[in-house]
Amino acid sequence: MRVTEPPARESAWPVKVATAPVNFGIYSAREPFISAAEYARIAVDCGYAGTDLGPRGYLEEVPTDSCPALAGGWHDLRFGQQEGFAEDLSALEDTAWLLHSRNRYPDMSSFAPKPTLACPPSGPLDAAGWGLLVRQAYRAASRCRDHGLEPVFHHHLDTSIETPDDIDRLLELTELELCLDTGHLLAAGGDPLATLARWGHRVRHVHVKDALADGTFCRLGAGRLDLAAFLDALRALAYEGWIVVEQDVPDGGQDLGRIIGDMRHNRAVLAGLGV
Repeated sequence: MRVTEPPARESAWPVKVATAPVNFGIYSAREPFISAAEYARIAVDCGYAGTDLGPRGYLEEVPTDSCPALAGGWHDLRFGQQEGFAEDLSALEDTAWLLHSRNRYPDMSSFAPKPTLACPPSGPLDAAGWGLLVRQAYRAASRCRDHGLEPVFHHHLDTSIETPDDIDRLLELTELELCLDTGHLLAAGGDPLATLARWGHRVRHVHVKDALADGTFCRLGAGRLDLAAFLDALRALAYEGWIVVEQDVPDGGQDLGRIIGDMRHNRAVLAGLGV
């Protein structure tokens, strides 16, 4: 299947726009909804310069010259927990190596792929858990930097780092940079503009998604996100790097036509705002 879409116009603002396999409901490399090669073709044809790595084992099969540039790759680590972190840290080596091996930009640059660190589903941390997280964050960041990559931390619903207060504490206690996700922040009761005002100097990666009042993610412009104001604030901060458009869909019953339509819509909305 070939999707025809005019290339997005170049932006004078030094940002690039990426998409992600989660937009197709691809959360596992086992029996994915569409092949990795087809996903890569659709992403390019819809005007996206980059992509998130997606689940390990999915995009590796696509030749580098046929795949959009890697913007980053999600990696769960059991931060704040004694059990399992060492195993997760070892797996991070593999993710960092893969991202570096496919990096098309200078090491540690704004467009080098960002290892996107996060907690798996988990509850609030106590004082001991926060102390452990700080030590573990240093180890995880060092592993990424050994591969010439700068990690970012992704706050996420239903994890230990979910709310604006969690983000504040994480950034106050650690040296980690932030992956600001507008959709997860809205769904957790936060304000993307307020977070940018407080922590914009620590934002090194951006996931743009819109969210309805009930927390459901939706196409850009259909929810509560003031996208124009958010982009204006990013510009004012002289943000450089990837803007990854995410509109997670369930991993079953996907409608390919609707998904592609949303991808085109989201890219056109950003282009209309000068991105």
